[in-house]
Order: sequence, then structure tokens, then C-alpha cells
Amino acid sequence: MSGILATHLIDEGFAVVTVVDGATAFERIQAEQPDIVLLDIILPGVGGFDILEKLKQDESTKTIPVLILSNLGSTEDMKRGIDLGAVGYLVKANTAVEEIVTNIKNVLVRHR
Repeated sequence: MSGILATHLIDEGFAVVTVVDGATAFERIQAEQPDIVLLDIILPGVGGFDILEKLKQDESTKTIPVLILSNLGSTEDMKRGIDLGAVGYLVKANTAVEEIVTNIKNVLVRHR
């Protein structure tokens, strides 16, 4: 879905940068300083929860909103993501691309 979502976001006028593994995610986010981060929980290398925790503890990235977009959809996973500082948690399998885009736009409006 990331390719479809990235294409849709580009069509909507967003600049999109993708990272395919957790090992480089934090450094890339720190360097790029994006307006929002879409974060999966299951990543090769460092997991998404670890990245989220690190982002929210670092002065240079703690105010960047993080929207979790994952196939992990248990109540515990969702609660953990929100407790660690995510602004929202969407389950990929239950969320249409258009709904993801709407959520992104809403988050950006709230955090500008």
C-alpha cells in the first residue's frame, strides 16, 4: 500500500520521502524535518515503537506529528502508540487511501 499511498499523496500535492527500514528512519526524519511522519510499527531493523519513542524524546523532532499506519490493530498496540506520542493510529487493512489522506490533512491543520 505504501506505493499506492505515496502516489496518491504526490497527486494531492504532498512531497513524499520514504524510508524502508527502521535503522535509517530516525536519522532521515531528523535530517528532513518533515511536517508529518507516517510510521509503520513493523519495520526491518528498529521497530516503529522504538522510533516513535526516540522521536518524541529528541528536541529536534519531538514536535513533529506522527501518525501510525500499521496492520497491527490490537487495542494494546493502539494505546501504546498514542501513549508514546502519536497523534493517531490507523489500521491499514481497515482504512481507505482517501481516509488516510483526510487524516493527514486534519493532523497538518491542527499542528500548524
